[in-house]
Amino acid sequence: MFNSLKKWMDKRDGHEQEVATLSAEAKDFKVPSETLPQIIKVVFFVGLAFLNYRLFSHTVPGAWGIGTGILAIVVEAIALYCSHYLSHSSGPFKAALAISGAVLIAFSMSHATASIFDLIGVAEYSSTIIWYSRVVAFPLMVTLVGLSVLGICMTHPKNLIRLEQAAAHTKILIGRAKLASELEIMKGEKTLDQARLQRYREKNKYESELIGQVEEMIELEVKKASILDRVADPELRQAMARDMEIKLPKPKADSVDQTSERSH
Repeated sequence: MFNSLKKWMDKRDGHEQEVATLSAEAKDFKVPSETLPQIIKVVFFVGLAFLNYRLFSHTVPGAWGIGTGILAIVVEAIALYCSHYLSHSSGPFKAALAISGAVLIAFSMSHATASIFDLIGVAEYSSTIIWYSRVVAFPLMVTLVGLSVLGICMTHPKNLIRLEQAAAHTKILIGRAKLASELEIMKGEKTLDQARLQRYREKNKYESELIGQVEEMIELEVKKASILDRVADPELRQAMARDMEIKLPKPKADSVDQTSERSH
């Protein structure tokens, strides 16, 4: 029993010692510094910017050459930005940085190569390079810078967040607008229903008054007829009927004869 306990303790001590050894190795491990490569990268891009500026300031006369050289420096700055943040990005933003950086660096390298050849005296600027620098370089670099900046800005994470926020706020505003419209429609329908109800009430009131008047007229006509029925003299009855605007039926022949006989 004691031997088994001792083996278990020894095994546990050995495991703890392995864990301590691995922890010490992890603490001793250090990621290599990237300070020197970053400095060299910045120096490299600064050198490219200088060579690009030299190319256009020498081949293009006047302020136009200076402006083209400054635009070349802007191209180098965007390329440096793309190379620096490429490892800090992902998705569409990383693709935009990679494409923009690769295209801009390719043009900068070609410009710098021509400038280096002229600087060290290997080859002077040819007529093709001079024509390119004066006619093609500026609009081409403006187009590349514009497309690169547009692609980087449109795919930037902050811009994507703003787009999502804009979509969410737009959805909320649309929902509020729909709700407000529904409320206005309900108010309009309520007003319309109240107007219809009021019309029905007025119509019922008018019909009730009309029915009352008709009933009064009927009662009056009945009274008139009752009064005429109580008059025995036909001529008087006819006279009263004319005054009351009541049309009596024509008297029968027998009644007329009896009336004549009575008069004789």
